[in-house]
Amino acid sequence: MDKIGAAVIGLRMGMNHLDAYLSHPNCQVIAICDKDEELLKQTAAKHNIPVAVTDVDKILGDARIKVVTVAVPDHFHAAYTIAALKAGHHVLCEKPMAPTVKECQEMAAASERTGRKLMIGQSYRYSPAYMVVKQAVDRGEAGKVYFVESEYWNNLTAAQGVGGWRNDPKIRHPFVGGSHALDLMRWVAGDVAEVSALANHLAYLAQPTDDCIMANVKFVSGCIGRALVSSGCARPFLTTLRAYGTEGSLDGDTLWKSRTDKAPVKLPLPQAAPSIRAETADFVKAVLEDSPVPIDAREGAKSTIACLAVVEASLTGKRMKMDNQALSYAAVE
Repeated sequence: MDKIGAAVIGLRMGMNHLDAYLSHPNCQVIAICDKDEELLKQTAAKHNIPVAVTDVDKILGDARIKVVTVAVPDHFHAAYTIAALKAGHHVLCEKPMAPTVKECQEMAAASERTGRKLMIGQSYRYSPAYMVVKQAVDRGEAGKVYFVESEYWNNLTAAQGVGGWRNDPKIRHPFVGGSHALDLMRWVAGDVAEVSALANHLAYLAQPTDDCIMANVKFVSGCIGRALVSSGCARPFLTTLRAYGTEGSLDGDTLWKSRTDKAPVKLPLPQAAPSIRAETADFVKAVLEDSPVPIDAREGAKSTIACLAVVEASLTGKRMKMDNQALSYAAVE
C-alpha cells in the first residue's frame, strides 16, 4: 500500500502526533509547522522531514498531504482546522475542540460542507485505564448504568502552555480538565441532557479563573453523574472513571457484582498502543478505508460544549439544557 502524506501543525503536544505518524507503516510525514524556527530545524533534520515552515499557508493545499494534525493552543484550533478542511485535507484536531460554541459549530459545519473527515483527539478513550470501564459496561457487566463520575486532579506539574496561555482567561475556559472528565462520562453514559455546577477559587490563585469546579450532569439516558476538575491540588496527578449500574459497580478495573461482594473482580486491562498512536491509527484507518472516524466533529463538539455549559452554570448558578442536535445549550429559566 502506498503511504499517505501527513503534516503536523504545532510541535509541543504535536510531538506525540509526529511520533504517531512516524511509527505508522502507512504514513509519511511531509511537513511540520511551528512558530519556533530552531525547533522546526532540529525536528526536520532529526526525522528527515522535507517541509518545515512557520506559515501554515505554505503547507495547506499541498497535494502530497492527505492528513493533517492540528496540535496548537486551543484558541487556534478552529482557524487552522477549517483552513485545512477547505484545502482538502482530513484533520485530526487536539481536544478540547475549541473555546467557544460558535467555533465548535463552525468546525463541524466545515467538515460536513467539505466532505472531509474531522476527528477530535480525545486520547483518554484510548487509555486502558478507561477502556476497561467502557468495555465492561458495553458487555453488560454493570447492567443499566445509573451513575457515572470522573475526577481530574491536576497538581500543575504539567506545563501551562507556551507563554502561559492556559492561564489566560480570555482564551481558556476554566473547566479545561473537563475535556477529559466529561468526555469519559459521555463515552459511558451517552449524550448530556443538562448540567449544573458549583465552583471556587482557593487552591491555585495564579490561575485567574475558578480552579475547582464540580458539575452535576443528567444524561439523556436517565443516568446522572458528577464531574470534578481541580487545579493546584496537593496530590499526584490523577484522573478517575467510575460507573455504577443495576448489576455491578466499576471503579477502573475493579468490578463489584453484588452489594455484599467482599472479593471484587480485577478485570484485565486491554492491550493497547500508546493513546496518541492508537487514536492516530484509527484516524488513518478511517481515511484509508473511507469509513467514519470514531470521534467525529459532532461527537467532539458535544463534549466540549457540555464543558462550556458547565462553566456558564458555575458563573450564573443556573442549570443549562443541552441541544445536542443544534450543538448548543441554553439556561433553564
